[in-house]
Amino acid sequence: MEKVAYRFYLDDEKEEKWINEMAAQGWHLKKFSLGRFTFTKGEPGAFVYRNEFVAGKSSMEKKDYFEFLKDSGIAIVHEFGGWVYMKKPGAEGPFELYTDTSSKIGYYKRKLNNFLILFFINALMGAINISFLGDGSMTQYINSSVGIMNIAAALLIAVPTIKVIQRKRELNKSREFFE
Repeated sequence: MEKVAYRFYLDDEKEEKWINEMAAQGWHLKKFSLGRFTFTKGEPGAFVYRNEFVAGKSSMEKKDYFEFLKDSGIAIVHEFGGWVYMKKPGAEGPFELYTDTSSKIGYYKRKLNNFLILFFINALMGAINISFLGDGSMTQYINSSVGIMNIAAALLIAVPTIKVIQRKRELNKSREFFE
C-alpha cells in the first residue's frame, strides 16, 4: 500500500522529524520531491531516517560518500534537488551523520554557502527585472512578474538560511564553551 502526502517545510530538521514520526506509524519513505512524499506501508519503527544536503559535492564525492554510508549499514532512500534521504534499521537506534562539532559546523558552512548563493542570485535577478519598470509593454510586465517571483524565492530561501546561521552560531558557542 502506498500513501502520498503533501507538505512543504522550510526547516529540514522539522521535515526529518515528521518523516520519522511517519515511520513510527509504519509509513516508510519511498521517494520525495518538492513538497511531495511517497510512503509505503510497513512495520512501525522499522527504520530511522536522516536527510542531508549534498549539493555542492562532485558526483565522485557523492558516489564515494554514498558507498561509505552503505558500508556503514545506511541505505540511500532517494535523492532530489541536492537533498538525500537515508535510512537505517530502527532496531539499531538513531544515527548521526556528523558525530563531532567541527564536522557539523563544516556541514552547516557548506549548506550556508549554497543557500546564500541561491538567495543572492534570486535577489539580484529580482531587483534587475523589477528595475526595468516604465514603458508598460508586455515585455516589461513579464520582466516585473519574473522579478517578483525571484524576490519571493529569495525570501523563501532566507528562512532556512537564517536557521542554518543560528544553528551554526549555537555550535560555535558550545564549542568555545568547552574549549
